[in-house]
Amino acid sequence: MPEPVLGVVGLGRLGEAVARLCAQEKLTVRRFDSRQPDQWAGLPVPDVLIDCAAPPAVHHVIDLSERLHVPLVECVSDLGDDHHARLAELAREVAVVRATNLSLGNYLLTRAVEDVARVLRVLERAGITGVMPEAAVLERHPAAKAHRPSATATALAAHWTGSAGGPISDISSLRAGRMVSAHEIRLTWEEQDLTIRHEVHSLAAAASGAIGVGTWAVGQAPGLYDARTVFDRMLESMSGHHEGVHV
Repeated sequence: MPEPVLGVVGLGRLGEAVARLCAQEKLTVRRFDSRQPDQWAGLPVPDVLIDCAAPPAVHHVIDLSERLHVPLVECVSDLGDDHHARLAELAREVAVVRATNLSLGNYLLTRAVEDVARVLRVLERAGITGVMPEAAVLERHPAAKAHRPSATATALAAHWTGSAGGPISDISSLRAGRMVSAHEIRLTWEEQDLTIRHEVHSLAAAASGAIGVGTWAVGQAPGLYDARTVFDRMLESMSGHHEGVHV
């Protein structure tokens, strides 16, 4: 089966990183300038769209995905309720991946958080008192990123709350330092602390995830997926071929 043709929307840092990695891997890319949606009609049709633009262009990208009837990987953060509603509508027709964070490290971070929460719930049910810690999330991005807290930080807090059943005391945002980002969850007991942290130094981490998720989306049934679900299903498919891999 031939490699899919990836349509990358946006000429910013993430879009450039995806296009650069595609060139290295000899994948075919169609570039869509998010500043000129009126010129998209004449461009060759890709097998999937990867939206790396900005919120003002999202409705145009959704229109394009709907018109071409191709899957969409939505990488833009800070979306409004109107964007989420339209993505849900589009998901009735094609596969839509809402990609809050595309890096493998973030996927492993969320799985680690869920595993820790699972152990603590077992201990709590066994009658051990004081086992549930205070939990807080810290995220750092460079000063150029205005949106706070980041979508990744909000999702990390939700993973803890959903897994442990306990609240998050705070989501703290720092806007300083180098590219690209860092996210961590801090668990605090009276006598000890545990910090689980993931840091990204290059957008190549997100670009690699975008290519993998975009390739996966081609041929999938219509529906609204998140990146966590996609990574889980990739791992499940590999576990059928390699012993010792369990989700």
